Amino acid sequence: MDYQSAKAVLYDMMKQINYYENVIMTLSWDMRVNLPVKATEYRGDTIGFLTDKQNQLKRDPRLDEAARTVLDSKEADDLTMAMAKLAHDDYVKYMTIPSELVSGYAALNLKAEMVWQQARKTNDYQLFKPYMQQEFEYKRKFAEAMGQGDDPMSYLMSEWEEGLTVQKMDSLFRELKDFLVPFLRKLQEKGAPGTRENIQGHYPIEIQRKLVHDMLEQVGYDFGAGRVDESAHPYTTANNMNDIRITTRYFENDFTNACISSLHETGHALYRQHLDPRLSGTMIDSSPSMAVDESQSRYLENVIGRSKEFWTWMLPRAQEAFPELKKFDIDTFYRYFSAVRPTASRLESDELTYNLHIIIRYEIEKLLFAGEISYDDVPGLWNDKYEEYLGIRPKNDSEGVLQDMHWASGYIGYFQCYVMGNFYDGHYYSLMKKDIPDMYDQVARGCFENIIKWQTDHVHKYGRLFTPSQLLKNIDGQELQAKYYIDYINEKYSKIYEL
Repeated sequence: MDYQSAKAVLYDMMKQINYYENVIMTLSWDMRVNLPVKATEYRGDTIGFLTDKQNQLKRDPRLDEAARTVLDSKEADDLTMAMAKLAHDDYVKYMTIPSELVSGYAALNLKAEMVWQQARKTNDYQLFKPYMQQEFEYKRKFAEAMGQGDDPMSYLMSEWEEGLTVQKMDSLFRELKDFLVPFLRKLQEKGAPGTRENIQGHYPIEIQRKLVHDMLEQVGYDFGAGRVDESAHPYTTANNMNDIRITTRYFENDFTNACISSLHETGHALYRQHLDPRLSGTMIDSSPSMAVDESQSRYLENVIGRSKEFWTWMLPRAQEAFPELKKFDIDTFYRYFSAVRPTASRLESDELTYNLHIIIRYEIEKLLFAGEISYDDVPGLWNDKYEEYLGIRPKNDSEGVLQDMHWASGYIGYFQCYVMGNFYDGHYYSLMKKDIPDMYDQVARGCFENIIKWQTDHVHKYGRLFTPSQLLKNIDGQELQAKYYIDYINEKYSKIYEL
């Protein structure tokens, strides 16, 4: 097969794989947002069937021959080379992992999600436990099939972030914990005049929806190429750069929760909406890793959305929607909003203690794969770690081990991506302060264009053209480090708490 023929085959077959991906993602989105409960099993089987068809394409020898021809050539451009590498890597993976394992797992995910939703509503971990156990055992079998059975956790983490190992992650987390635990104690000793509970009240959900819509539109979310719905757990589905679906959730007593979770998901969405159009339909039209993806969502959520300057702009709009907020000036409101207070809920936690929520989940996953605990042990261990790290104990399993959808949805070996996203953000923040010295002044005026353009120019537009480490080296020439994020947290909270 000559190069031009190989390129044509590569582009055609990758487009077909992308079509299957879009259908599967749309059906999954519909399941989480609209699907009747009784339709769950059939929908799971349908997605399993389509996943198997997609994987048949990934295992097609013609695609791998085309990919290898491109990889051996000197004619390929960066996009064609990236597509060929992805196609070849997937071929090796899907020729190694039995197809019935892949399709069976895809069908399990959808069923497990619906069981998790029911278990969470009824506070019944035992209902979900067998599904959770199956999820982890499938993941272990994947690792074993790829010859990584001795260290399944490292294998699973490398699926989300190329090259990541337990050893590397432990080192980064150790550095963060060494700073975080004593710093948290220092903040607690200093004390905060109030918490987010001080700004809780009655905020009708219909009015929240309008407020969130207008906020996201101002930030730059293109509603012509996206939508916002509601689900039990906020998430983003990106079928292509012109079909983005994010979900959020609303609490009548706290409008800031929907604002923050919506900003997080919009960070994911803007990543897709600002891709280079030439990547569309190539399977390179996504992020190089989920940690990089989370860096974009968490930057918009935390560095921007949790800043005083953001609420200097946002609070007057919230006060117009909810007149009861007019009793707060910006200084008082922001002190309450930013107060560090450990909570049982990851999604409702403050920016600083959020990291400890992730470390707990990471440690439990490691223990399960090491066989050091059983699935019966998980709820109690979860609660013990919350008491040890955060000084609180969840009241029940719905507040504790059942709060996240990740273990039901196959996102196992994933949680560390959120904190790694924070680490990436530390790098970006350090650079953006130099490139846009008045960044926060712009935020206070509701001007986000330059910030989003910086992210687009340095991160978004490249999709998967580079590996995560290559992308970061292109930006600042360094390997991922924890120190920049630690500097950001130290600077921010020292100022808030007047240390």
